[in-house]
Amino acid sequence: MRRSGVRPLRYLSHLGMIIGEHETNFASQSLEGHPDVEYTEPDISITITEPYVGTITPVQTPTMPWGVELIDAAKVWPYTRGRGVRVAVIDTGVSGEHPAIRGNYRGGVNILSPNADPQDFNGHGTHVAGIIAGRATESGIVGVAPRVYIYGVKAFNRKGSANLSDLLSAINWCIENKMQIVNMSFGMEKMSESMRQAIQIAHRKGIVMVAASGNQGFASKIDYPARYPETIAVTSISKNGHLSQFSNMGKGVDIAAPGDKIPSAWLNHSKREMSGTSMAVPHVTGTIALLLYLNRSLNPEQIRYILMQSSTKLKHLAGIGLINAYQAITFYKRLKR
Repeated sequence: MRRSGVRPLRYLSHLGMIIGEHETNFASQSLEGHPDVEYTEPDISITITEPYVGTITPVQTPTMPWGVELIDAAKVWPYTRGRGVRVAVIDTGVSGEHPAIRGNYRGGVNILSPNADPQDFNGHGTHVAGIIAGRATESGIVGVAPRVYIYGVKAFNRKGSANLSDLLSAINWCIENKMQIVNMSFGMEKMSESMRQAIQIAHRKGIVMVAASGNQGFASKIDYPARYPETIAVTSISKNGHLSQFSNMGKGVDIAAPGDKIPSAWLNHSKREMSGTSMAVPHVTGTIALLLYLNRSLNPEQIRYILMQSSTKLKHLAGIGLINAYQAITFYKRLKR
């Protein structure tokens, strides 16, 4: 690589990939066709954008979030709260000291500054973590699986932007640290060969990858990595049970979940409503954690099957079902008999 004018920066041992920097404008061509290089790909930028961000409020209302209620999560808490299931949130970091998250937070990694904590300066990752693992009943920030272990994998900066190379490093970290579920509340319109391979490798290792279908309101096209068959692709519904206006639909969507005006944790110990397929994904991630607590050897395809078979079919969603935690656990128990 050095002879070809490329400076290697990071070796991702679990993915068999090297991230490098071109020292000259012609370096990329010099590696094309090299017998030791399978393929090269330019780094690209991905940005998180949500269609609705509500006002920040102090945490004081003890009402159950409507999404957690709709999917019947509380009905299964006597049997499973996801205790000890390892969930990685690849995002803007996590405010681990938030009262709703603190009890479940287990640290993580800052891909952007490896010597720093994965502290969240944006809010998006904290909001997602609260939907998965919130445990502050008194303030109404209650997650689907309120005893999981949450790991912040910070790949997006305070503006909500990430490089593809950082996302690949994040997936490599998740494999290395034996994460069981990876929450990917982000998407990109461009296909990436290296992202596809990273997702395939993680899937083969038994990690459940859950991804957002995207927020452009497309009727027949969804974002990557949700479009890769190895991920569980999630679209969003509103309180009325209809597809959210912003939600992408199309081939590859596996399941729908609440994603419209979802209250959850925010920076500085506060609370905020947000909308987006990013908010739908953690409802599914939390439900998977509830299942994995009961049986840690379930593989990603068995989990997809249980979720899809037990979902509530919605006529206006072309056969895509709405996730239901109680039905998923009941269906799994019947299968086991």
